[in-house]
Amino acid sequence: MNKDKIAVITYDHPHRKTQDVVFGLKAKGYQDVKLYALPFVKRENPFKPIYSHRPSDCHDIYPEQLAANFNYQFQKVEVTDLFEIFNESKPDAILIAGAGILPAELVLNHKLINSHPAYLPEVRGLDALKWAIFNDKPIGVTSHFVNEQADAGFMIDRKLVPIYDNDTFHSLAYRQYRLEIDMLLQAIELIKEKSEFPALEEKGEVYRRMPKSKEKELLNNFENYRNKFSTK
Repeated sequence: MNKDKIAVITYDHPHRKTQDVVFGLKAKGYQDVKLYALPFVKRENPFKPIYSHRPSDCHDIYPEQLAANFNYQFQKVEVTDLFEIFNESKPDAILIAGAGILPAELVLNHKLINSHPAYLPEVRGLDALKWAIFNDKPIGVTSHFVNEQADAGFMIDRKLVPIYDNDTFHSLAYRQYRLEIDMLLQAIELIKEKSEFPALEEKGEVYRRMPKSKEKELLNNFENYRNKFSTK
């Protein structure tokens, strides 16, 4: 049984990454876990990519029920509540499983752990895997303490995703996603073992969603990328 007190920031809505993180915490024996659910705002015209690269299918279970099923705690919150909540509860680790922009006061005064699907600081922002392929950047995952800048802060760990000769775009995307979950969970122990967390350079463009005009070229780009960078 692991006695660390873990806080998980998520959305008040069924969410694949949150479910995978909670499953992982339970599997690793964490007992003192609390989910803090931020309001979920459904977009009227959600962006629909040509090629989806992140798993979105999930169990139709809201985080409150998910927490109850695992004997974890749960609280609905506003993002402005979190600063005082963490001041009082003093969790050993705060994991971001789902959140939008977080207030500077919060991220500068509490060590919030994110796992970003890119080899930072090479690709910051959205659709990181797609932009890495498009621009011949390394594909990886970085766990880090966040700051007020997008995908910056202080590095906990950083790993490359292996690329194989028989990979498809989607097999590589899923391998990266699994590493993203694993590294978020591994960060809980790493922050106790490490004494230095180097600052991540805030360089380059912070990417937005890849426009469909570029996304149409993605699979051709992937074939070239795989042939150039495959390791096995």
